[in-house]
Amino acid sequence: MHKNIKILLGASILIHSGVNFLSPIFAIYIGKIGGTMLDAGVAVGIYAILKGLFYFIFKNIKEDKVSKKVMISSGYLIMGIGYFLYLFASMPMHIYFIQAILSIGETIITPSWSAVIAISLQKGKERHIYSNFYGYRSLFEGMAAITGGLFAMQFGFSSVFIIMCGFAVISSIISLFVDESVKKEQI
Repeated sequence: MHKNIKILLGASILIHSGVNFLSPIFAIYIGKIGGTMLDAGVAVGIYAILKGLFYFIFKNIKEDKVSKKVMISSGYLIMGIGYFLYLFASMPMHIYFIQAILSIGETIITPSWSAVIAISLQKGKERHIYSNFYGYRSLFEGMAAITGGLFAMQFGFSSVFIIMCGFAVISSIISLFVDESVKKEQI
């Protein structure tokens, strides 16, 4: 497995584990700050819709103007800020704002992330690499979902948000080690 793919796998495991710390208990959290199931649905809907719209906007960023690893790292950092802001949310409207921030972060990450993966794949090993990549990530996501529920129950939601933020910051740092000089022909 190419070094870039290992780096992005590590960052991806961390950020997705962070997301899955909260995902299964998100509606409970919304309820704790005075929201309803509808508010939880609206929050997730806002995230998805804005993410779609932001992809159309960010496609206009010239690829030679900003490095891919800087885009990936910045996106993870923005997501970390979003996770940190959960500590201060006291009403559903705050969650909607945080979801907008998180959608910007992911939108900044994904195109550059996908481009780095594409140039780092070894011809004839694509299925093998993607299977390993998503297999490892899914295992960690599942463990994180269980762990997040335990942490929230034992220590409160604040502990979950701090861990999520920490995972995002570490993902941001790890992604700075991506080697953008790799050309598809070299692999």
